[in-house]
Amino acid sequence: MPKDIRLGQSPDAELVHQLSNTNIWWRRTAQRLLVDRQSHPALGLLTRLVNEGRSPLGRLHALWTLEGLGRLDTALVLKALDDPEPGVRENAIRLAEPRLSSSPAVIEKLLNMVTDSNPKVRFQLLCTLGFVDSASSRAVQGKLLLENIEDVWMQVAALSASSDRAPQWFEMAVSPKLKLSAGESPGRRSFFRQVCSVIGSRQKSGEIQRVLKAVERNRQSGSEWWCAASLEGLASRAGGKGGNPAALKASQDLLLKLFEHPAAGVRHASLQLLKEAGLATGAAAERALRRASATASDSDADPLARADAIDLLSLAGPGERAALFKELIDPQQPERVQAAAVRGLGQVKGDEVARFLLSKWRTMTPAVRSEAGYALESDPSRALLVLNAIKNEEVQAWTLDFSQKRALLMNEDPEIRNRAHALLEDQPGEREKVVKRYQAALDSNGDAARGEQIFKRVCSKCHKKNGVGAEVGPDLGTVQNRPAALLLEDILMPSKSIAQKYEAYVVETFRGGINEGVLGSQTPTTITLRKEEGKEMIIPRKEIKRMYVANLSAMPADVEKQVDTQQMADLLKFLTTR
Repeated sequence: MPKDIRLGQSPDAELVHQLSNTNIWWRRTAQRLLVDRQSHPALGLLTRLVNEGRSPLGRLHALWTLEGLGRLDTALVLKALDDPEPGVRENAIRLAEPRLSSSPAVIEKLLNMVTDSNPKVRFQLLCTLGFVDSASSRAVQGKLLLENIEDVWMQVAALSASSDRAPQWFEMAVSPKLKLSAGESPGRRSFFRQVCSVIGSRQKSGEIQRVLKAVERNRQSGSEWWCAASLEGLASRAGGKGGNPAALKASQDLLLKLFEHPAAGVRHASLQLLKEAGLATGAAAERALRRASATASDSDADPLARADAIDLLSLAGPGERAALFKELIDPQQPERVQAAAVRGLGQVKGDEVARFLLSKWRTMTPAVRSEAGYALESDPSRALLVLNAIKNEEVQAWTLDFSQKRALLMNEDPEIRNRAHALLEDQPGEREKVVKRYQAALDSNGDAARGEQIFKRVCSKCHKKNGVGAEVGPDLGTVQNRPAALLLEDILMPSKSIAQKYEAYVVETFRGGINEGVLGSQTPTTITLRKEEGKEMIIPRKEIKRMYVANLSAMPADVEKQVDTQQMADLLKFLTTR
């Protein structure tokens, strides 16, 4: 860079000239200085640059400089909307927004840009037309959306307009004329979910009922995908802080009908809505509960249907069905059924339930055990029973997942906190001793085939390799060139070095819940926490009371309880093999 730069002392003509510089610092600095000076003599130079400049960057900065000076003429905006450079057209659409209410010519020009060849221009056009509420604008918006429905950002652009449009978008989507619901695709499914999430957040009974009735009317084969997506969208926003359960309670009988839907996705999504609304007594509810009780007990029924039936029974009062739930927590039952029964039984108050679950602990698979862990941590008295079981070696500490350990370590009760720290945290230097003990794995001949099985058993709940596993932590296909000695430390001392973007976050909600997980996708209104086995929790931002990065890695620090030295050698061989 040249020495003694004194751009601030340059005349207006030089600053206008620098708006075309290939270096962004010169362009931005020149633009700032021109706006700061409020120099009227520069207006002609800027206008000439817009009209005659050869550099697209120069034309772009000239437009924004004139806007900053408050002297951008509508005629120049119209000219820029025809610019051969897509980036200039995209910015010209943004510059057109303040002129929408005063210039019909600008609106007409925008409507005629519907066939623009550049996707970024079309995206900005759809965003901007959301400010124009007219039949012709809505038609163009619909055309832009339908022709680009697989682009999730175009969906976001369409839904960024007034939320009043959401019910109209839904009616358009289910219209037989447009055939948007005729065939499933990732983009179409996403759109149904997103548009119904907006409808759910509006909390208007009439709008919610129209979605539910549309789903209830469409029981033919091939409609399950959009019906399920629509209900999932409603459920994602219908509850939480500021929610209005009455908007859903008015539709309880309709939701109970949908619970009988033959498609598993529709049935499960309707159950989530019933959980938000709460199950009120009534003839329809009694009939549904009788059928659910029969389904839950039917060993020949589909395990997913049985699990949903158990969850419905739990809504009506788990205490009355505690005996059934206990009966179903048995290794002879499918895992899904056991997990649902544990969820239901866990809602029954008292320590007797905790003792029962702890007595079954060693018979439980990881998924069932995870549900039991959440049920046990939810009550201080039960948490103490868990800690006693760990102390007496009736429960192994490694069988608790990260969030369950975190709930004990951060419990509001000081007695629980102190006992948890003594039982669950290593003393200073302990992890280093473990690493030293496992150094022998570095000198052993590992077997990659056996290591793959160790990976699937221990690691795949949170990591992927070769397309297998869940995407919670880093993809382990990227570590094959990392020295085995460093990988050993990464595995046994996970909190020593946490990979960026994979930190564990703790989120406290206004409902009193504490949730932990790796931060996943985000929207302006929600965050997603990724958990073991690929599970995700979507939390509305308005529900967040407090959010912070945890001090420890989400990866368990006691892998040695599940992997011996030779197995570690096999695992390292697998991780470092292409």
